Amino acid sequence: MAAQTEDATQGPRKKASVPAVEKALDILEVLSSHRDGLTMNELVEALERSMGEIYRVVLYLVERDYLQQDPDTSRYSLTPRLFELAHRNPVTERMLNKAVPVLERIAAITEQSCHLGVLNRANILILASVASPRPAGYAVRTGAMFPALMTSTGMVVVAHSDPEAQNRFAGRAPADARDAIRKRLQDISLHGYDDSESQIVKGVRNLSAPVFDNRGVVGAITCGHIDQSNMKTTAAETLEIIRENARQLSRALGWLGD
Repeated sequence: MAAQTEDATQGPRKKASVPAVEKALDILEVLSSHRDGLTMNELVEALERSMGEIYRVVLYLVERDYLQQDPDTSRYSLTPRLFELAHRNPVTERMLNKAVPVLERIAAITEQSCHLGVLNRANILILASVASPRPAGYAVRTGAMFPALMTSTGMVVVAHSDPEAQNRFAGRAPADARDAIRKRLQDISLHGYDDSESQIVKGVRNLSAPVFDNRGVVGAITCGHIDQSNMKTTAAETLEIIRENARQLSRALGWLGD
């Protein structure tokens, strides 16, 4: 009883710390932002940890096939292992099973590439992508990640999220850009879509609409629209096709909204 009383007076206990797991997750997260990988010394610097703290963890992640080392540059990078595990998740698998035919339909009708992206902390992860059926076009690679602040997909997802998530999102931007970002989020929320020039690829017009399930917004369908001769649909028509198909996908995922 005495031990219980003493425990109660100390207030809530801190969550148990598992240093090896924390280091492994830190390594995976920092490498997710470096497509070309990092050397062991660069990892030490990026994580602000000592070589002794992360060396064995990195080697173990390589052994378990979460990391790979380039023999020429000695850089460590992520393998597809995490992406494969994510695709085994029933929720993700269900979304993909229903989304891919929708993306294929959009690409066939509009002759534009399109993709489904989801928010992954401060980034957008491309879960599925379908290329334009035309001989030439612009497409985003499945599995690619982009800073959410620079993408229409990220802006659309956040614009349909709760106010707290929107404040956190805007807070990641430089102070002088936050008001403009909040205004853009409001506009997207009001209109229900985004139509803007790509901040990543010049000459590409992003057309993006949200996808929901019974819990709320889960992602967005985005088309990187480019003008070519003899296109089947205009940008305005393409946007409406994306919006209607995003609504159909949302209903298939359990969304009961309008």
